[in-house]
Amino acid sequence: MSEDLRAEQGREWSLLYDRINEVLQQYGQADDMDGQKDYLLVDENVRFYQHRIETENLAFAQPVVIAALQKLLIGYPNWEIMIALGSFGGVVIHDDEIIDGLQREHLPKEFQAIEYEGSRPLRTLFGDVKY
Repeated sequence: MSEDLRAEQGREWSLLYDRINEVLQQYGQADDMDGQKDYLLVDENVRFYQHRIETENLAFAQPVVIAALQKLLIGYPNWEIMIALGSFGGVVIHDDEIIDGLQREHLPKEFQAIEYEGSRPLRTLFGDVKY
């Protein structure tokens, strides 16, 4: 990757990181007085064009949260946001699609019928994505 592309990627990473954090803070706490977290937004730019959120709080799997995060990616077609939900699976968000990898058999009943507009199921092609 050229230095110009690397610098642009770094600027976009920082901008999206701040915007993602703003959205997530509406639905949970990054940290509280006891050091307990509702979510972890990985703060290292280790995977090009990806932000990763780790949580087991199913509030972050709600369609309204996924839609808000997807909106952030408009104008950033190379980027994705991965939400890893532990044993519940995960969701990968792009500007133009959502890849639904939720393990519904592990979800509480009220979350098993959750659907995302514009989503498709996780397929074998993406089977190596780690949640």
